[in-house]
Amino acid sequence: MKKLIIWDFDGVIADSEKLWVQVWIELLKKEKNISLSEDEKLNLLVGIADKNRKKNLENYFPSLEIDDAFLKKIDEAEKYQGMHFMQPIEGVEDVMKDERFEHCIATGATKEQHAWKMTQFKWIEKYMSPSDYFTVDMVKQGKPAPDLFLLAAKTKGYEPCDCIVIGDSLNDFKAALAASMKCIAFVGAEGNNTKEYKEKCLEAGAVAVCSTMKEVKQAMSLLTSRS
Repeated sequence: MKKLIIWDFDGVIADSEKLWVQVWIELLKKEKNISLSEDEKLNLLVGIADKNRKKNLENYFPSLEIDDAFLKKIDEAEKYQGMHFMQPIEGVEDVMKDERFEHCIATGATKEQHAWKMTQFKWIEKYMSPSDYFTVDMVKQGKPAPDLFLLAAKTKGYEPCDCIVIGDSLNDFKAALAASMKCIAFVGAEGNNTKEYKEKCLEAGAVAVCSTMKEVKQAMSLLTSRS
């Protein structure tokens, strides 16, 4: 039986996480006069759905209020950045070509957000259909809760033990661990490929940490041979 690969999108398939994080950093500074440290950026913004970024920031800065007008500016800026600057991670299509695996996407984006992102990535339809895309608005709780990954597995007809998550954020790894799934950490996107972050990936539950898609493919094969 094939294994199911559950892909995160931003920072794994698309080198886009840096774009979204930069949008938040710039608008927080411009609109709210708030500057974030590197640790704050990692803990409050990276690999997190927008609604949870809002919650994280308002909890962290008690006087901060992020209203709908601010979120609309975020949406507009993210869409502009994505339509003009988003590129695929090098080598990701080579991994999807491996016919030993079935593939789907489980992303922290909403259905609407993911739809416009996919206009830049039509080639993915060679390996999966739109029914293989699972978005945060399809579940009650986003990552680090396991809901999204469990929905993907159930819909695709796989047990959690037969699923491998490929993600780039600590929330991906925590969610995979909570779902009883193995998780490969991809740290090849800008800003993640550091010794400190690799250690955090392992602490959060990743079973392998990879800097390139070639390494991801090797880790997939190794995990499959062990099961």
